[in-house]
Amino acid sequence: MKVAFLAGTLGRGGAERQLIYMLQALKAEEIETRVLCLTKGEAFEKDIQELGIDVDWVGGSQNQFVRLGKIIQNVRKHPVEILQSAHFFTNIYAALTGRILGVQNIGAIRSDMLNEVASNGFFSKWQLQSPQNLIANSQIAIDRAIKIGLDPKKIQLVRNVVGNIEGDYYRLSNNEGVIRILFAGRLVHQKRCELFIEMASKVLNRLPDVEAEFIIAGDGPLRAELERFAREQGIGEPKLSFLGEQEDMAEVYRKSDILVLTSEHEGTPNVILEAMAHGIAVVATKVGGVPDIVNERTGILVEPANVEELTAAATKLILDKELRQELGSRGKEYVGKNHSIGYLQDRLKCIYSDLMRNPK
Repeated sequence: MKVAFLAGTLGRGGAERQLIYMLQALKAEEIETRVLCLTKGEAFEKDIQELGIDVDWVGGSQNQFVRLGKIIQNVRKHPVEILQSAHFFTNIYAALTGRILGVQNIGAIRSDMLNEVASNGFFSKWQLQSPQNLIANSQIAIDRAIKIGLDPKKIQLVRNVVGNIEGDYYRLSNNEGVIRILFAGRLVHQKRCELFIEMASKVLNRLPDVEAEFIIAGDGPLRAELERFAREQGIGEPKLSFLGEQEDMAEVYRKSDILVLTSEHEGTPNVILEAMAHGIAVVATKVGGVPDIVNERTGILVEPANVEELTAAATKLILDKELRQELGSRGKEYVGKNHSIGYLQDRLKCIYSDLMRNPK
């Protein structure tokens, strides 16, 4: 079997990281893969090539018809049985190419669906309806897609995973009395990092005698605005640090005790799974697929945009080391059972085999 993935970008994002995990899983199954991308020279391109997988550039023009022509030409030159979109906004390209060349095609729903529909506007209907099959990474996205009329048989759930769960690589932090609270993600409006900063200010005011540090790992268009907001809140180094984009998040996780996710919408966030795999207690907003992985056994859920609830939850975990470690331990166990590369291998193999037996 040969599978090609069509990606809109290979920058450092959640969907792109999951693409790499899919490629690793399929390589372990000895399924031949390749990647077509609309952009070139981005961070994860090198990672994919280091797996021994070809990355072909099919961008070069903003004209959608020119792009489609390049994709068709590439797949015709390098035939595959399955063409799978890695992003929602490339679903139409994968679907049209598949239909023209007689190739099974799979679209992607990588978030809670509402955000993707909103950001794609008029074309969102075609991004959902054009592919023969769809893979979503959260149950809430599937439920919403079915609610607007998509055939349930057309959509498969493939949960996000994390790599290298086993061994000493993932372990509880030991910060010698300093409690580190982490925000990890792109600095864009969806992630609502300003809520993290406001929460940090409130916690520091309420717990003046506690050694706590707040860390923001990630970069994006709102960084300057967020740094200015932090100054207005009266906090900065060393109590609040902007680390920027990190090539190796493992070291950041190892030094963290609590992860706080403040997003206003999500699918199944990679950062939560990665933090849980490191044994880190989680505070997260109750959005998208987050409640599927965070509950009273593995973390604390709060209402979106509620700074007081965020502050109360963070304060509770800062003051209760035993609870932090208990939640972290349960979270690590949960991720190991439900979000491993082994799970991804079995899931993709099952989906692909079914498509080849029952082509649409």
